[in-house]
Amino acid sequence: MKVSRKTWCIHSVVVAFFVIAPISTVFAVTTKPTSSTTTKKSSPQHVSAKKQQPQLQSRVPFDVAIWIPYWRKEEGASSTLQHLDKVTQISPFAYELQLDGSIKDALKATEEPWTTLITEARKKNVKIYPSILSYPKNQTEKQAQLDLLSNKKRRQAHVKEIVVLVKVNKFDGIDIDYEAKLAEAKPHFSAFLTELSAALKKEKKQLICTVEPRTPPDARYATTSKEVLSKVEYANDYKVIGKVCDQVRIMTYDQIGDDLQLVYQNRNAGNLYRPVADIEWVEKVATLALRDIPSRKIILGVATYGYKYEIVPASATTSIRYPRIGSMNFFYADELARNLGITPTRNIAGELSYVYSTSTDIYGGYVGGMKQYLIWYSDSVAIAQKVRLAKLYKLGGVSVFKIDGGHDPNVWNVIK
Repeated sequence: MKVSRKTWCIHSVVVAFFVIAPISTVFAVTTKPTSSTTTKKSSPQHVSAKKQQPQLQSRVPFDVAIWIPYWRKEEGASSTLQHLDKVTQISPFAYELQLDGSIKDALKATEEPWTTLITEARKKNVKIYPSILSYPKNQTEKQAQLDLLSNKKRRQAHVKEIVVLVKVNKFDGIDIDYEAKLAEAKPHFSAFLTELSAALKKEKKQLICTVEPRTPPDARYATTSKEVLSKVEYANDYKVIGKVCDQVRIMTYDQIGDDLQLVYQNRNAGNLYRPVADIEWVEKVATLALRDIPSRKIILGVATYGYKYEIVPASATTSIRYPRIGSMNFFYADELARNLGITPTRNIAGELSYVYSTSTDIYGGYVGGMKQYLIWYSDSVAIAQKVRLAKLYKLGGVSVFKIDGGHDPNVWNVIK
């Protein structure tokens, strides 16, 4: 997944001096249907600019998977144990692929709270698919990842290590989340997944593949032409992935600026626009994936978090910019809104957002003048939209990133 898979949340405090920005002048009203709910009496009553969509009849089965990050495993496991009837799959996140090709147990999978969670999950026939994460951060690490995948002997040894990991721990399968690959890795990654799939099938285990979202080129780029399209390269072969993986989880979040068509459309309309996952973009990604991957195998990724940005206004030579300050989950975003006396708005993307201004940082220190900040995040209403979309397109289900105690508690009521 993108670098935000390890999102560390900012603890919010009341600023010493602030000015509330005129929200109504910042976000355009949209007529896309939705509704707004909250489970906290003390939470602000979120303003919804969308109407409720009619409930769609889902086909059976419709999987609900969740990722629980190891850095918030106690909170994530505790919340999940109370709602095991709402999920069909749990992915402890994550084992980590090292530069030498070995697998690090960052989870500490044989310790609490995993042992109790897994035991209780099995009683309810909830499948366990731990994730193995590979996210190279620079060219050296990308090359190390490529070297592992392209060397047949090392690749096959890696496959064997994964199969042993699954068998020893009696997992139902594994979730492969190898991201940020070089384009040259495409045939080698395909070979790896093909070999791993065959090896797991012999043991009656399943292969779950988590992949980056693919924005259609005509939406991703400012201009498209044969020349532009000829330079587009992908590290993931969707056709192979759709064939050998039992399920394909598409990370339809962290959109940010991936869809320039929507970026320019909203900029021209005068809207602030920094979505986690605009429902319109999610639909574009899903429909493109359906060309190569069977609908029953596609699992739509949905996010429970968001980000805080500084708003740098446009100048005579530059467009408006949004330097990212840090991550912001639902709990902290909602708490900050209450402390500031702000009511978050249901924005053009179907998510929540608000703007505030301050002359101090979170520690009360002076920042050198008044600065304006944008808080943009996902909640249960935004997630419910994605669930309805997945059912509308008869997809295999949804996968929630992440359940960590900081998510909107009402998420449990909308994901099934």
